[in-house]
Amino acid sequence: MTAEEKEEILHSYKWIKVKSFKEEEGLTWEEKYRALEKHHSAETNFLIAKVRELVLQIPVENK
Repeated sequence: MTAEEKEEILHSYKWIKVKSFKEEEGLTWEEKYRALEKHHSAETNFLIAKVRELVLQIPVENK
Protein backbone atom coordinates (compact mmCIF):
# COMPACT_ATOMS: atom_id res chain seq x y z
CA MET A 1 0.00 0.00 0.00
CA THR A 2 1.35 3.39 -0.91
CA ALA A 3 1.53 6.29 1.51
CA GLU A 4 -1.11 8.10 -0.57
CA GLU A 5 -3.51 5.13 -0.36
CA LYS A 6 -3.02 4.93 3.39
CA GLU A 7 -3.71 8.67 3.79
CA GLU A 8 -6.86 8.40 1.65
CA ILE A 9 -8.21 5.52 3.75
CA LEU A 10 -7.37 7.21 7.05
CA HIS A 11 -8.58 10.72 6.22
CA SER A 12 -11.39 10.46 3.65
CA TYR A 13 -14.21 8.37 2.30
CA LYS A 14 -13.09 8.63 -1.36
CA TRP A 15 -11.75 5.07 -1.23
CA ILE A 16 -15.27 3.66 -0.76
CA LYS A 17 -16.15 2.74 -4.33
CA VAL A 18 -19.90 2.44 -3.76
CA LYS A 19 -21.80 5.55 -4.84
CA SER A 20 -24.01 7.31 -2.31
CA PHE A 21 -27.61 6.17 -2.24
CA LYS A 22 -29.95 8.36 -4.23
CA GLU A 23 -33.65 7.88 -3.61
CA GLU A 24 -35.69 7.61 -6.81
CA GLU A 25 -38.90 9.57 -7.06
CA GLY A 26 -42.11 7.84 -8.03
CA LEU A 27 -41.37 4.53 -6.33
CA THR A 28 -43.52 2.97 -3.65
CA TRP A 29 -42.05 2.86 -0.17
CA GLU A 30 -41.53 -0.91 -0.62
CA GLU A 31 -39.54 -0.32 -3.83
CA LYS A 32 -37.53 2.42 -2.15
CA TYR A 33 -36.78 0.11 0.77
CA ARG A 34 -35.63 -2.68 -1.57
CA ALA A 35 -33.37 -0.23 -3.43
CA LEU A 36 -31.89 1.01 -0.15
CA GLU A 37 -31.41 -2.56 1.07
CA LYS A 38 -29.63 -3.48 -2.20
CA HIS A 39 -27.36 -0.43 -1.84
CA HIS A 40 -26.61 -1.29 1.78
CA SER A 41 -25.68 -4.87 0.81
CA ALA A 42 -23.33 -3.64 -1.93
CA GLU A 43 -21.67 -1.19 0.46
CA THR A 44 -21.35 -3.78 3.23
CA ASN A 45 -19.86 -6.39 0.88
CA PHE A 46 -17.36 -3.83 -0.44
CA LEU A 47 -16.29 -2.85 3.09
CA ILE A 48 -15.92 -6.49 4.21
CA ALA A 49 -13.77 -7.23 1.15
CA LYS A 50 -11.62 -4.14 1.86
CA VAL A 51 -11.11 -5.13 5.51
CA ARG A 52 -10.04 -8.63 4.42
CA GLU A 53 -7.63 -7.10 1.87
CA LEU A 54 -6.11 -4.86 4.54
CA VAL A 55 -5.82 -7.68 7.10
CA LEU A 56 -3.80 -9.71 4.61
CA GLN A 57 -1.26 -6.87 4.56
CA ILE A 58 -0.69 -7.01 8.33
CA PRO A 59 2.46 -8.98 9.18
CA VAL A 60 1.87 -12.12 11.25
CA GLU A 61 3.65 -12.23 14.58
CA ASN A 62 5.45 -15.47 15.44
CA LYS A 63 5.18 -16.22 19.15
